[in-house]
Amino acid sequence: MKKFHLTDSYALINFEASTCDSATRIIASKGFNLVLAQFIRKMRKEKSPLMTELKGIRASHFLDAYKSLLIWDYESVLRKNGVLLPLLEKRKVFERFTEAFYDDWRNLRRYGFLYGNRSYALEANPIQTADALNEHILYLYRRISENIRGRAFQVYRQLPAGVNANMVLIFHRFTVSEAYKDIQNVGFAQNILTRPPFMIYSKANKRSGLFKEIPQNPLATLTINRLHYVCFPIRIGSILSFVYVHRDFLHHGIALGNLFEIVPYEALKDEKPKIVYLYGIRENAYDGTFTYDKNEDIYLGFVSRDEKNDYFGYMKKMLLTLHNVYMIDLGRLPIHGAMVKITFRNKMVKHVVIIGDSGAGKSETLEALRVIGGNVIENMDVVFDDMGVFFEKNGHVVANGTETGAFVRLDDLDNGYAYQKMDRAIFMNPDQTNARVVLPVADHETITADHPVDMLLYANNYEKNEQGIRLFDSVEEALTIFCRGMRKAKGTTSEQGLVESFFANPFGPVQKRKQTENLLGHYFQRLFEDGIPTGEIHTELAIEGSEADGPKRAAQRLLELLMR
Repeated sequence: MKKFHLTDSYALINFEASTCDSATRIIASKGFNLVLAQFIRKMRKEKSPLMTELKGIRASHFLDAYKSLLIWDYESVLRKNGVLLPLLEKRKVFERFTEAFYDDWRNLRRYGFLYGNRSYALEANPIQTADALNEHILYLYRRISENIRGRAFQVYRQLPAGVNANMVLIFHRFTVSEAYKDIQNVGFAQNILTRPPFMIYSKANKRSGLFKEIPQNPLATLTINRLHYVCFPIRIGSILSFVYVHRDFLHHGIALGNLFEIVPYEALKDEKPKIVYLYGIRENAYDGTFTYDKNEDIYLGFVSRDEKNDYFGYMKKMLLTLHNVYMIDLGRLPIHGAMVKITFRNKMVKHVVIIGDSGAGKSETLEALRVIGGNVIENMDVVFDDMGVFFEKNGHVVANGTETGAFVRLDDLDNGYAYQKMDRAIFMNPDQTNARVVLPVADHETITADHPVDMLLYANNYEKNEQGIRLFDSVEEALTIFCRGMRKAKGTTSEQGLVESFFANPFGPVQKRKQTENLLGHYFQRLFEDGIPTGEIHTELAIEGSEADGPKRAAQRLLELLMR
């Protein structure tokens, strides 16, 4: 990986090859020159008034002025360097230009890398490296700005001016199979550092379509530059998964750390993955496809580098699709929903599952339950916020989760909740429709424990019901509602109006429908035999005027049933 890579939207710094140990070395680096030149080109292209006032001044003159102002005061530079006179005579304009340049740098997504040793993975320190760079850049900006202004700042803002994220990479080979040779010895991300608040502005803000299974493994036919990818090793539930992310989509790779557990090298080095996902391949022919490699016992997924795929939903949902088809093969039932373990103050414990596709009101209702039940509920532990799995243990249905985090709409959270968690949250397109946040909500031990199912509900977001919850009398009645998977789309995907999705889960069950139908009959029969309340909860989330009060009413009714 080269020393410094710059695009219009991000910068990558290879700390192993770059010397960033002082402001002097930073300003003398090729990277600083590239960032300055790119900023000037952009300002000229946009016909900025600043560049009109600074017309005819070369990029090299700006650079020379900054190098001089790092050492001497403004008047000294003005006297010593006549070549810079056309620039230095426009002091106020130059000051505004410098502020704009600094802001432009900070508006880039900025990532750093260090290389770790397979035997001594923790020797590289991403925190110290990132902190040092941050201090050097802040000093560089302040020293030059104060010299241009001719006076010191009265207010200092300790902004994240270095990298937004830094990580240790360890190069790893997991198989000798010839088909996988192009993704061996790719850097595996470890010890990831992020600087909150972490904001992501992606080129798309919704996902569309289904992922399609293909019969052949195209991996050997793809054009892959392993230096352009970072692998994020994660566990989806208990399943080891290797997620290869192209550098153009690296921001979504960083966000994975808030959604899944990053697996330490010691725990993965001797284990083969069950899932391999390549996010950001060049070839559009395999966009949105997945396949099963029987010889290696690996499910593989592929999404192209097209701008429409620059959305975290393509990261999350492909991974969950791969997990779910693998679970179906094992005879387990994937659940698209939310599950919480509720501990009441009287020490009663209930596990509730609410099933529903995107925008059905699952998370919103459970968050409302947390608020409404504050006087009687001692704790609510999230088992899964989006996807889980049912299986049998000792003749009863139990559940595991898949994610340690949640990927939710900002609008659907209780007012201010996401901002209270700003120190840990990753915000995505916060100023746009379908603004999202990725929040850590559970630990891995909790989601992978075997949780009993005490109540199962389908989230109906499009109909009002005075009772709030309707319980079913038979397996057949339940399966009709759950399999139909009806909801009113809320704009979180490309769908509109009333839509149906088999078992409200287009991420595995739709692709393996016949197998899933057999599993549904078996698991629902078991639930009814055990007397588990199964029904429909009316969240009203998609009914105009009920978006806020609907989940609250549903949560109130749910609390009453649980307290019986």
